[in-house]
Amino acid sequence: MSPKHEKSRLEVHRACGNTLSSSTVNGLPSDLLDKAVNRLGWVALFYAVALQAVHWGRQVSVPERLVYSNGTVLLYAGLFGGTILALAVAGLAWSRKVCSPYMLDLGLVFEVVGAFSIGLVEYSINLPIGERVYGWSGIVLWISVFVLVIPATLGKTALASISSILMGPVSLLLYGAIYQRTAPDVRSMFAVFIPHFLFALLTIILSRFLYSLGTDLSKARAVGSYQLVELLGRGGMGEVWKAKHRMLARPAALKLISPAAIEPGRPELTTAVLRRFEREAQATAALRSPNTVHVYDFGTTSDGSLYYAMELLDGLDLETMIEKYGPVPAERAIHFMLGITSSLEEAHSLGVIHRDIKPANIYACRQGADHDFVKVLDFGLARLGSGENTRMTVNEMTSGTPAYMSPEIAMGSPDVDNRADIYALGCVAYWLLTGRLVFEADSAIGMIFNHVNTLPVPPSHRTELEIPSQLERLIMDCLEKDPNRRPSSVRVVARRLQAIAGLEPWSRDRADRWWQTHRPDLASNLFEEIRTMPRANAYV
Repeated sequence: MSPKHEKSRLEVHRACGNTLSSSTVNGLPSDLLDKAVNRLGWVALFYAVALQAVHWGRQVSVPERLVYSNGTVLLYAGLFGGTILALAVAGLAWSRKVCSPYMLDLGLVFEVVGAFSIGLVEYSINLPIGERVYGWSGIVLWISVFVLVIPATLGKTALASISSILMGPVSLLLYGAIYQRTAPDVRSMFAVFIPHFLFALLTIILSRFLYSLGTDLSKARAVGSYQLVELLGRGGMGEVWKAKHRMLARPAALKLISPAAIEPGRPELTTAVLRRFEREAQATAALRSPNTVHVYDFGTTSDGSLYYAMELLDGLDLETMIEKYGPVPAERAIHFMLGITSSLEEAHSLGVIHRDIKPANIYACRQGADHDFVKVLDFGLARLGSGENTRMTVNEMTSGTPAYMSPEIAMGSPDVDNRADIYALGCVAYWLLTGRLVFEADSAIGMIFNHVNTLPVPPSHRTELEIPSQLERLIMDCLEKDPNRRPSSVRVVARRLQAIAGLEPWSRDRADRWWQTHRPDLASNLFEEIRTMPRANAYV
């Protein structure tokens, strides 16, 4: 999303106030309304082009004696007025300067006015006295398109459709009144327009079904006190959705797993996955470090699915960051590592071993006014006690990610402790500084074999960036095969990181400049939200 579009979105949210919330209460999720607004823009653009094409094409196909013998003022009023209105609606829809519910209401008004313009263009032909109008009006096609584009309540759809159909006879009578044309008799009018009204009735019924689909989708997206907004990702443990608390309007990331998604016919596997999911929520909820993602809620849906809601992070995971922008300087890597150790120190003090520390589970995000704030997430493989089975995974293989797996986990040792996370932390630091994995292999088994048996190449041999000798020594110590030769705790790791000399510390200003340069869409959000935030006159 571009900064300009993001700015417009924030302005719209401020202007709409509670309207966006009420749109969900009325039955339709906000993202469905946003997509409808986008479609409205395209339909309006198509209308403008089609109206002009029909008019100028008719100049060739209709006998000259019937065209524009009188009534050109009404004709061009409908032709150019409808075109200008359509282009204005398209521009307004795509600018996002009007919140979705209001924009869709304006779209229904455009439906009626657009039908009137079609009528003025269609009935500008001066038929000889006694000759009847045959065929279907373009207004019929117009209202059928709107039923598919604009989700609206039954009352609004009925009002717009009937009013649009009436624009046909109104246009015909208007030509007769102003230019003294002989209007068709009542019987002829009924013969021409009754089928149009019956078609309008059909579109009203159809709209009811389409609107019901939208409301059913909204109900299906309700998970506990949260409304699902947008799918953010899908993985082995389930789905992650952007969600909003229905009462607090607080954004959240909601992790959801359904028993139906697990391999059927294997109840032991279902039990293992659900147990792992529940464990992840409980482990994360017990942690209070600012560098650990915060869990808001946990529960079970009516169909047996499990979910937990956590804070929605505004930033990049370290895997994506390095893949897109390359290795980071040593001082920034130290900053990230200190954030990770802060999270792990609390977890380890409570007996929680993460066992899946990797760049994809670490976010550099915005926290208040700070960028590059580190958040550790996904405690799905966390060990909560010495009796925990270390082989609790969906695929019944060794727990963890092979590229960041300590030798003792790879060997299935029952004596895994906090030093397994220290090994993974060394792998993460290696990735940050070089943009490469500690070991390369064609398969997971080959990767695991390397972690158990192969000595790593020092990171300075695989990058052109300068790496302080103290930092490289620490990384190599973390990557020792024997846990007893690694740093004894993440606190020791943090102290050694802080003792590295000769580097300018990674500062808030440097972090801000990086985000403004590489991801201005994320860097500018905070300041736009503060600037557009309503100010309270008093505190109660």
